[in-house]
Amino acid sequence: MLAYMLKVLMWWAASIIKFLFTPFVMMSSPQHWSWLEIILITTSGGAIGSFVFYHFGEFLMHQWAKRFPSKKKVFTPMRRRIIRLKTKYGIRGLIFISVLISVPVSSILTARFYKHDKAALPKLIFSFFLWSIVLTSIAYSFRILGNQL
Repeated sequence: MLAYMLKVLMWWAASIIKFLFTPFVMMSSPQHWSWLEIILITTSGGAIGSFVFYHFGEFLMHQWAKRFPSKKKVFTPMRRRIIRLKTKYGIRGLIFISVLISVPVSSILTARFYKHDKAALPKLIFSFFLWSIVLTSIAYSFRILGNQL
């Protein structure tokens, strides 16, 4: 039982660090994880990581603002590009690419740009649930295809 829990903790950490590859690596590991186990482990790891890094990002930005009071903002080309992307794609765009940019980065960006949206964190966690289903299904189909060859 302890060995199983240590493996689950390891996979949680892996899904927090790089969510995109964890279902594929779990599927190819010597211990055969079921489709549901992979979804539950990666989703809970993504949810824990999202929650921790979202609130860590809020804290970090608050400390940054206290230490370095804001001056008059100058709109550079990079800031204009960021604002344009934020207004064009919004939280949906961030959620769509969240699986590519990792749990910590997407959570901190969500805290930075959508801190006033109370549904932002639940949306992010739900997106990791959906991504977990998609990625695990793809990995599982590769396993089935590999067994047939």
